[in-house]
Amino acid sequence: MAKLLVVDDEVEQHDWMRVALQAAGHEVRAAASAREATRVVEAWRPDLVVTDILMPEVDGLTFAADLERRYGIHSLVISVVQREAEAVIAGASGYLRKPATAGDLREAVDRVLGRSARDVPILVVDDDADIRMTYRLILEPRFVVLEAENGVHALRILKQTPVSLLITDVHMPEMDGRGLVRAVRADPAFRALPIVVQTQDAAAAREPLWRSLDVSRALTKDEYLGWLLQHVEHETASQGTLNPGAARPTPP
Repeated sequence: MAKLLVVDDEVEQHDWMRVALQAAGHEVRAAASAREATRVVEAWRPDLVVTDILMPEVDGLTFAADLERRYGIHSLVISVVQREAEAVIAGASGYLRKPATAGDLREAVDRVLGRSARDVPILVVDDDADIRMTYRLILEPRFVVLEAENGVHALRILKQTPVSLLITDVHMPEMDGRGLVRAVRADPAFRALPIVVQTQDAAAAREPLWRSLDVSRALTKDEYLGWLLQHVEHETASQGTLNPGAARPTPP
């Protein structure tokens, strides 16, 4: 069994998670903040950290990114907020939405513990090759970036290769982003896949359709680029792949 650290500023929350995971045979410790959890990590070196997002001082996504960068420790994020896409970009190996049952938690932990490779595949779907290249430059080498030029091509890739995040444009030939997201959500295998929609069309980005299809974020391309850089820049800059003082790439 594994060594697990549960981090949540609400005592009743980390108490039920600790009990649920101990019942599965894991050795579990708990912390009420990222700062306290960091001290436990340095002294105990858990196999996995289960962390909330909404915490004082340091939020769970920043903490998850720090765990991966500094210690190479995987994290499972559990939260009431819909921020699956940010969690993937931050380096989390799994995401669970509250409210969750003890069984949900144990299954999510088992899935994350079973992952041996840290390379995370992200699928970028856009009919503009220059835009795909821009996003690839930002995301690599932390992620394995797969590319598709339309929804039809993207669905072929999804059937062959599991991905952790789907980033799609709206207006594309053959199958546009609306058709792609509908097809993805209609398939039980992809219902939990985090999706980010990015488009030049501001009206399309604000469509209520995206909320009904459980899309994590729907943004204009400029908004999306800022969102993406905000969540990966501190990671890639530390590895020398993106200089935060340099000019940022802009979509064509």
